[in-house]
Amino acid sequence: MYTMENHNSVLGIREYALNQGAAAFAVDIKEAVDQDGASRSSVNSVKVSQHPVQRRNEAEVLEGELTGDAYNLFAYPSECNFSGVRFSLDLVNIVKQNAEKILKGSPYSKGRWMVLIDAAKGCATQPPDLSIYPVDFVAISFYKLFGYPTGLGALIIRNDAAKLLKKTYFSGGTVAASIADIDFVRRRDGVEEHFEDGTISFLSIASIRHGFKIFNTLTTSAMCRHIMSLAMFLKKKLLAFRHENGESVCTLYDNTSLKVSSHDSGSIVSLNLKRPDGSWFGYREVEKLASLSGIQLRTGCFCNPGACAKYLGLSHSDLLSNLEAGHVCWDDNDVINGKPTGAVRVSFGYMSTYEDAKKFIDFIRSSFVSIPSEFKKGYLLRAKSNPYPTEGIENRLSSSGCYLKSITIYPIKSCAGFSVQSWPLSSAGLKYDREWLLKSWTGEILTQKKVPEMSLISTFIDLNQQILSVESPCCEGKLQIKVDSDSYLCGKEEFYLHSQRLQHNGYFSIIRYEVRCYENEIDQWFSNAVGQPCSLVRCCHSQYCSTLSNNGSMGMCRDVDSRVNFANEAPFLLISEESVSDLNNRLCSNTQKHSVGAPAYVNPMRFRPNLVISGGEPYAEDGWRNLKIGNTYFTSLGGCNRCQMINFYHQTGQVKKTSEPLATLASYRRVKGKILFGILLRYDPGNRAGLDTNSWLTVGEEVHSNSE
Repeated sequence: MYTMENHNSVLGIREYALNQGAAAFAVDIKEAVDQDGASRSSVNSVKVSQHPVQRRNEAEVLEGELTGDAYNLFAYPSECNFSGVRFSLDLVNIVKQNAEKILKGSPYSKGRWMVLIDAAKGCATQPPDLSIYPVDFVAISFYKLFGYPTGLGALIIRNDAAKLLKKTYFSGGTVAASIADIDFVRRRDGVEEHFEDGTISFLSIASIRHGFKIFNTLTTSAMCRHIMSLAMFLKKKLLAFRHENGESVCTLYDNTSLKVSSHDSGSIVSLNLKRPDGSWFGYREVEKLASLSGIQLRTGCFCNPGACAKYLGLSHSDLLSNLEAGHVCWDDNDVINGKPTGAVRVSFGYMSTYEDAKKFIDFIRSSFVSIPSEFKKGYLLRAKSNPYPTEGIENRLSSSGCYLKSITIYPIKSCAGFSVQSWPLSSAGLKYDREWLLKSWTGEILTQKKVPEMSLISTFIDLNQQILSVESPCCEGKLQIKVDSDSYLCGKEEFYLHSQRLQHNGYFSIIRYEVRCYENEIDQWFSNAVGQPCSLVRCCHSQYCSTLSNNGSMGMCRDVDSRVNFANEAPFLLISEESVSDLNNRLCSNTQKHSVGAPAYVNPMRFRPNLVISGGEPYAEDGWRNLKIGNTYFTSLGGCNRCQMINFYHQTGQVKKTSEPLATLASYRRVKGKILFGILLRYDPGNRAGLDTNSWLTVGEEVHSNSE
């Protein structure tokens, strides 16, 4: 028997019981409390609601089950790691002495009840006094107590309970003697010698004494009062937040949200946030934005599926349909069918301060209370485009007052590019743009997100000589590769990539690439440049072969005639010089307010655009549906979702990272969890036929647009 609020580490014990033919079931426990909030701690004050019984072998009756001599186990946490709700330690005696009464005659109430307390979360502020409460097993975590070392805990076992435990496996240190070629083994007598297999982590264990030294200095009662006051302070502030329309911002998950009485709440605050229209902010969005502000949060279900479903109101059908939709633990599917699949958790410890809580409160206020008014200027920010007619676009275009300021080509994906005055176009975009990429020997595509040093690799293509030149501060000499010759190519291979852009019908494209490989000498050059073994490949053919939805089902693909190189989402990325200037003004203002040490100014090239325009209003490009540059027609696919990659910058030949400009962009350019800056373009489908091998883009050409 176990409470719904249990960690997966406890639920996993259920497998042993079910596999051996025993029964298992979950329970909800409600405790009545006095007016002052204290538990009455009596059998009459506890109400147990039993969930359906689970059993895998109905025909088998275990020894002692009918006579009531069987051993039963009740497992519950001293503090729920999802909600922070604490359970009374008096449950130990109530279950041991009055199981039949609280289970109301259930056939499973008989027998000798033993109790396991999962104190991994609650031990820091409410350690069970084992001289008062006869708990049989207590699991604790030194990591959750002290923050170090990870992966180390302890199981405390009452001596008479230890005699019941049986163990099959043995290893070094757990046997007194064994003989290799016959069935003989004599196990050690001591329970700790019997169960501690192999060499224990003695170096980590030695560090624990420092944690206990801190605890003994501060005292548990003082830490408990401090942590609870922080949690209550944060809860009151969060519940007071309202949007401009009066709607509540924050939903808390604790004992008050379920109207279930409990002793008190512990060290955590679990919550979700709502928009003014009542829809939910995804917990992953909250986590990512908090990280930009230097705040570390845990999000999801926290490996506590019972509490998660209970507090979020998720039924079995909800959970199964979420799984069918592709949602699994640790993914980014934070809102499905309008319901959150997890929550945001703030955890306080003895080292936490009111300044920490205040920083989180300020973060919520600035990032989630109301909607920034900058989006109401008349421009339509779109995370993706909508279907529209393509005929007669040229008749709807008008001068935008903008001109093409610069053109940049990035031959090798995630490496530095080069700017030109004019450049030819191909069916895949700018000629040679992202036509090459680097792959690790395990097949992983290398990008700046994982290998920031790739930004230090410079590239240039000489169209007259048809040579790609590559340089790196980690390599001597310049590498030159002929782009019109097969002399460097040593074979072909195929691989598949998922497009990162969601189609209009809710599907992601799967693209099949046919690539050419290069000889070892070139691969070795790039391996030295990035500091890990890799190989250079060149796209020679690509094809949209199928599409997948979020739940993995197949679907028809759009725009199947387009040839794409290794661009993430679209052939072209366009940004406005005026938009960058507006961003820099905001960065400068933020730097003056907070005295941030990183550079306040960002160059347009920080965003890796292909096209930079100048001459219009800031963010006017957000509302464009179609545009024409020179004689070439384009369609906007909507805003470009920015990531941490734009936070990398160069200083004294090294790649460094800051929280800007992404943190500032998040404060005013966020739409449904995406931080948009710049727009993605493709050739206009209705005018693709007009694109020939002689088409070029040239700096200075006028930009015509429409915003229908």
